Amino acid sequence: MAVNARFLCQEVTGTQRFAVNISRELKKLRPDTIFLAPPDITNLAAAQELGPKIIGDKGYRLQKRLGLPASLFWEQYTLPRFLAENGYPRLLNLVNQAPLLYSNNLITIHDLAFKLYPQYFSRRFSAYYNFMMPRLSRRARRIFTVSRHSKADICRHFLIPGNKLTVIYNATDFEPSGNEPPCEPPYILSVGSLEPRKNISRLISAFTKLGRQDIRLVITGKASGKIFREDPMLNASNCRDCSKNIYFTGYLDDRELARYYTNALLFCYPSLYEGFGLPPLEAQACGCPVLLSDRSALPEVFGDSAIYCDPEDVADIADKLRKLIDDSGLRARLKQAGYANCRRFNWHDATTKILEHLEPGT
Repeated sequence: MAVNARFLCQEVTGTQRFAVNISRELKKLRPDTIFLAPPDITNLAAAQELGPKIIGDKGYRLQKRLGLPASLFWEQYTLPRFLAENGYPRLLNLVNQAPLLYSNNLITIHDLAFKLYPQYFSRRFSAYYNFMMPRLSRRARRIFTVSRHSKADICRHFLIPGNKLTVIYNATDFEPSGNEPPCEPPYILSVGSLEPRKNISRLISAFTKLGRQDIRLVITGKASGKIFREDPMLNASNCRDCSKNIYFTGYLDDRELARYYTNALLFCYPSLYEGFGLPPLEAQACGCPVLLSDRSALPEVFGDSAIYCDPEDVADIADKLRKLIDDSGLRARLKQAGYANCRRFNWHDATTKILEHLEPGT
C-alpha cells in the first residue's frame, strides 16, 4: 500500500494536518506503508517521521527549471509511472488531488468550496479543480471526506452514489499551553487565511460595533496568496488603522498558536463554508469557548459545544460576541463542552476506518 505524500511539499494548513496525522497513524498500524514524495520536501519534521521514498526523474527536474508546476507534473506523471512499474498498489491520496489516469486510487475530498464558491479562488485554481475533481471522483475506488455535509455535497454535485463515500472526521492533538500569554488579555481570537470565505471583514465590523476598548481582536493567518482571491472588504493595513484594538499576527507555528488559543477570552469563526472546521476544534482542545457560523458542516461537528451566529448578519455576530463576553458562566460551560466534543474525534479511529477500505477485496 502506498500514500501520495505530495503534502510534504505544501504549506501546513488544515488539509495537510489531516494528511500528516493520518500518515503517522498508518505508519504505526501498517509499518509496510510506503510514502512516496517529490524531491522538494518542505515539511522536514513530518518527513523525518514518515521516512518517505523520494521519486523523481529528469522530466520532473526539467519542469522545475522551466518554472512549470513541477509538483503537479510529478503527481500526474512520475508518481503513476512509478506505481505502474511496481505492481499497481492501492494509492491513498489524502489532500484532494490524485493522479487522474491511475486506476487504483482512493481519494480524499475535504470540501467543495472550489465548486460552490468559485469567486473566492483564483481562476486557474478553480478551473483545474473543477476539471479534475469530478473525474477523479468517478474513477476512484473509494472517496473519503471529512463530514456528512461534505459527503452530501459530493453526492449531489458530482452524482456519486453514497455507498462510494466514507466519512473520516478530523481530530486534533493541540493541548492547553502553560506559557505566558502572547499578548495582553482579554482578547477575542480568530484563526484562518485572510480570504473572503473566512468572513473576517464582517467579524471586524461586528467587533467595532461592540465599542469595547478594553478587549482586543486578534486575527491569525496569512494573506490570501496564489490560490485565494483577496477579500475586497479586508485590507490588513487599513484595518490596523481602524482600531488600535485589532491586531494581525500573520501565520503562526503550532506552539505559538496554542498560546493564543489557551489565553483567549473566546474564539470566533464566522466562516461562510467549511467541510469540517479544524481551528475551532483546536481552540476547544485548548480550553477556549467558541462562537461559530451556523453554516455548512460546523453545526454537525460542534453540536451543543458552541454557540452560533448568522455569518452574513453583522448585528447577530456582534450580539453573540457580546453574550459570550458578558456571561462568564456560559464561557465556562462551553469550555467543558468543548473538551467533551474533542474527545469524540481521534486520529487512531479515523485511520482504522480508512484501513478497512485498503485491504484486498474492499
